[in-house]
This record gives sequence, structure tokens and C-alpha cells, in this order.
Amino acid sequence: MKVALKQYTDEYRHETIKRIAKFFGFHLSLSNKDGIAKEIDYKTAEENLKNWITGDSELYIILLQNISVGFLRIGYRGNNVAWIEDIFVDEEYRNQGIATESIRQAEKIIAQNPKYTAICFDVVPKNKVALRLYYKLGYDKLSIITVRKELNGDNKGAVCERILGYDFKI
Repeated sequence: MKVALKQYTDEYRHETIKRIAKFFGFHLSLSNKDGIAKEIDYKTAEENLKNWITGDSELYIILLQNISVGFLRIGYRGNNVAWIEDIFVDEEYRNQGIATESIRQAEKIIAQNPKYTAICFDVVPKNKVALRLYYKLGYDKLSIITVRKELNGDNKGAVCERILGYDFKI
């Protein structure tokens, strides 16, 4: 299996916008009541792509045997810390080690700049598949914890996790 990261070009524009819509739809499903993935609209996904390719980040297309199967975005938002901001692999290509290999390649890209001494991920606690993958790859140190309060008070179906002696709903 030959996995490669290729810097984003407009040749991948349409398929990347569709993937961004699916990516954010999945993340919305982690927080909505019914847990059903709903794609965000094309225009919103297009705006995200524009922001991703014009800011302090690098967008890569994940290629499997030269076939585009996903994306990975690296963000440089710290003095010495880089972030693997987003990673998405098409559903039919999951569980084949593609994300694992893509992350390893992203780590090599980041390591080429000696300024960066650490790599972080933001991950939704309900995304157990992602947590398992990142932990397997050595991401085992908690750095920043984001806490959240639902303004509508909706905590139905929330599962509690104990962190540092406090119960948090995830």
C-alpha cells in the first residue's frame, strides 16, 4: 500500500469541498441529539477550503496508489507547536492504515523545521476511533483541555468521564 501526501492544488478542489462537507457533518453528528451525520452545505465547505489554503496552514491530499482518498491539514499556530488540524479519509478506504501512514508522513514534514518541537491534535472526546488512533501513534500527553457549556442545557445522552477528579460530560 503506497500512501503519499501531496500539497493541495485546485485540481482537487471539487472533491476536497465534498470531503470537507462530510468531515464537518460527521463532527456535527457527535454533538447533535440523534447522532446522524449531516453534511454541511457546499458554500460553507468552500469557505472553509479558502480559509485553509490562505492561512498559516498547509493542506495535503492523501493519495493511495495515486488515487485521492482524503485530506490532511497541518496548522502552525504556536511558537514551537504544530497542529494536525484535520484529517479525513473516505469511508470506503478506512481501516487500512491510510490515516496512520498519513500522520506519520505529516510528522516528518513538521520535523523538517527544527523550530517545531511538538505536534498536537484537537479531538472531540466522543470520537473514540480518532482517540484510539492518536494514542496508538504516541499522542499520550494531555496538553490543553477545552471545556464547553451547552447554552440550551441539552445534555441528553451525555456520558461522563472523570478527569483530574472532576466529572465531565462528553
